[in-house]
Amino acid sequence: MTRERVEELAEFLHETTGEYLRGVGHYDAEEYEVLYVRPDLQRETLGEEIDKMVAHLRNESRAREQRAFPFGDLDGTVRSFDEAIVMHFPLPQEQGAVVTLDTDVARQLNDFMRSCIERL
Repeated sequence: MTRERVEELAEFLHETTGEYLRGVGHYDAEEYEVLYVRPDLQRETLGEEIDKMVAHLRNESRAREQRAFPFGDLDGTVRSFDEAIVMHFPLPQEQGAVVTLDTDVARQLNDFMRSCIERL
C-alpha cells in the first residue's frame, strides 16, 4: 500500500462525507501515519489513543485472524461507538488503512444496531 493510495482514499472521503470525516491513517508492521485529523478533534492525548488503536487493529491484518472466519478474505471491519464509526481495511503484510467518521454517516446501521441491542 502506498501513501498515495491512502491520500486518494482521504480525498474520496472528504468529497463524500464532508464534515463527518474524523480521521484517516495507514500503518504497516513498524509504524503508522495519520494523514488527516479533523481540527476540532486534535488534542494532546490523541497520539496515545492512536497508538492503542493501531496496535489493536494490526492483529486483524495477520493471516490467522483472517482465517478465524470461514467467509473468505477479510475486506474490512466496521466498529460502531457512541461517538464514532471506525472502518478498518486490513491489507497483506500487517498493513492497513483506518478511517473514522461521525456516527451520522451510518445512521441507518446505528439505528438498526440500537434496535438489536434493545432486544438483548
